[in-house]
Amino acid sequence: MAASISTSVLINAEPATVWKFMSDQARFLTWMASMPGMPALSGSKFEPTPGGALHIAFPNGGAAKGSVVEVDPPRKLAFTWGYEPDVAKTGLRAGSSRVEVVIRAAEDGTLATLTHAGPMSDELANGHEQGWRHALSQLALQSAMEGHQHHLADTLSAYFKASRETDPAKRDALLALCCTPNIRVRTQFACCETLAELSANIANGLKHMPGATLEQNGLVSHLHGYARVPWKLMSADRKLIFKGENFVRFTAAGRIAEMVSFPG
Repeated sequence: MAASISTSVLINAEPATVWKFMSDQARFLTWMASMPGMPALSGSKFEPTPGGALHIAFPNGGAAKGSVVEVDPPRKLAFTWGYEPDVAKTGLRAGSSRVEVVIRAAEDGTLATLTHAGPMSDELANGHEQGWRHALSQLALQSAMEGHQHHLADTLSAYFKASRETDPAKRDALLALCCTPNIRVRTQFACCETLAELSANIANGLKHMPGATLEQNGLVSHLHGYARVPWKLMSADRKLIFKGENFVRFTAAGRIAEMVSFPG
């Protein structure tokens, strides 16, 4: 009996970044053959060329085996899939089914769609769908992490510099580097819908609190293109005025698209 399933995930990373995780063995294994934060199990292998071997070792002693069928950069990867040893008794022998992963640019990043078809019952196919959803979530996690890690510090540095800049032209230039033109900001004191409104809000704050500086106040946590950024507002004589945490959403290209500021 043949059956198929298809599942998709929207990834906060650009297609070129996502493709690295479909065409490089070490990156591929981070989302296909490992638990979050742990290395792939010994014996896992991926050769990203037609005819190349695929071997994914599982913690229960089982393994998925197949071979790469198609590599169409930077759009599609296809490989065969099955189990040897078949610890879960799926009846899906090594290489007997086909998996395709297709990626395409989307408005908010990259849409990755995985299709799995082969000699499976509907029940077996539905069970595999949950496993593939987990795998795609790891692809999204790893792709976003790599895509944003190279700009994260510079983007936030430009934002904090802009928040202290009294010269309008310099402030606008810094904000343009790190924010989208239609950035959406929500704080205790302001609601902004554009970069121009954010710049005006910063200018107003500097006018009423001369010499005050907004600064990063600890390590940044990042996940799937979202970040938690601790901050503090210091007076001109270096006394603490406020502190809190910004919740930031980045575009796939790395600019701040939305920010909500929480006090505390």
